[in-house]
Amino acid sequence: MKFSFLFFLGLIVNITVSIAQQKTDSVYVQSKEWYRDSNHEIQYKDWKAYGCKTVNLLKGFKSSGVAELDKFGGNSSYSVKATGFFYTTKKDGRCWIIDPEGHPFYNIAINAVRPGKAPSNEAAFDEKFKTKQIWLGETQKLFKNIGFNSTGSWSDVESIKAYNTFSPNPIVYTTQLSLLGSFSQKNKKKSAGKKDYPELANIFNPEFKAYCIERTKDLVASKGDPNLYGHFSDNELAFQENLIFSFLRISDPEDAAYQLALKWVAEKKLDTTTITKEQKEEFAGYVAEEYYKISSEAIKANDPNHLYLGSRLHASAKTNNYILAAAEKYLDIISLNYYGEWDVIPKHAAQWNMLKKPFIITEFYTKAEDSKMGNVTGAGWLVKTQEDRGLHYQNFCLDLLQIKNCVGWHWFRYQDNAPDDAGADFSNKDSNKGIVNTSYEPYKSLLEKMKQLNDNVYALIKYFDK
Repeated sequence: MKFSFLFFLGLIVNITVSIAQQKTDSVYVQSKEWYRDSNHEIQYKDWKAYGCKTVNLLKGFKSSGVAELDKFGGNSSYSVKATGFFYTTKKDGRCWIIDPEGHPFYNIAINAVRPGKAPSNEAAFDEKFKTKQIWLGETQKLFKNIGFNSTGSWSDVESIKAYNTFSPNPIVYTTQLSLLGSFSQKNKKKSAGKKDYPELANIFNPEFKAYCIERTKDLVASKGDPNLYGHFSDNELAFQENLIFSFLRISDPEDAAYQLALKWVAEKKLDTTTITKEQKEEFAGYVAEEYYKISSEAIKANDPNHLYLGSRLHASAKTNNYILAAAEKYLDIISLNYYGEWDVIPKHAAQWNMLKKPFIITEFYTKAEDSKMGNVTGAGWLVKTQEDRGLHYQNFCLDLLQIKNCVGWHWFRYQDNAPDDAGADFSNKDSNKGIVNTSYEPYKSLLEKMKQLNDNVYALIKYFDK
């Protein structure tokens, strides 16, 4: 699958020039890039200065103050058709989400808005809030003050829904359905002898489609909820380019995924000893298309009113044109988790700007030394202070605002990873990812920078689009 080279090159040049022109409008932050050593352990490189574009230094930009917002966070100074639910549209070359009241809505979310489970989290929660409804009321006040308008994946959905039944300031939320993830876990328990079985091969299990329809039946109860933004079907599925070999290694003539891989290779008349990178990517796209088709049909059958947000593509999958083409066919918004880069790389921006559907970045963050946390888990960059985290937030989000196909971002995450959380996986231990610490105390320097950008999102879009 190839786009016009000259058109694609032109997009890269335009975006690169736009970003380069702002280098004189940058401040510099000391940061450490992480990498994995030969034992797959996270290590950090030496401190290095990285430029940060900021709202204050944008040439010719003057803040017009906070836009007048409706209860969902949409810009109430503009109105279009209201459907009672969130939907997407495009105007003057820019993609928009429209909120239930018919106002343009830029999706600025926080992931994992839920109380921590560590003993230190629980003690602090009981002291400060005592109940989830009090906690959510205070959290919503915080979000409104700093310009976040929704909660992302892995949030406490049931408590949020209960809160919304009586609050005049409802919380916009998303769901994480884990369709393939939960199906794979169920099958793993049933087939103890298949521990190395590829998760994505379960897509072709004859039982997967029926499982998705059954698992999404509960969505009927919330299909009329205007506060529901949309559904994620899974997170970071391994749509990597070596998927074809993972399927062929199954070597079970009765296995549906193995049969499919053999048939695909035969129809393409491929020699697997000389298979190219693009052919591997094409197969990954073929698998992704079947996954998105099954997931979309199940979700829309039980909830036709809300957005399907995809599976939070990551690593090489987020730039695989075959996978993105599959996502375009079945998703309302394409979700991408973005790590490993300080800025949005111009070639990525150009590629995603050509998509037929809008996209959101659903994970990014930085960690700071001044938190005094271990900070050796997770994929975010390491900086020195909370203010530096806020500067990187402005830098990264200013890049996104220049991409007309981008309709929002989700910061990872609400609360720091507590070191005493025995139930957390290793990637979520003792790390400064949150906007609040393990005792629910906000990082004021970080939030000041976030607020400055979030409050100006609609004005900044106007500035960049002029």
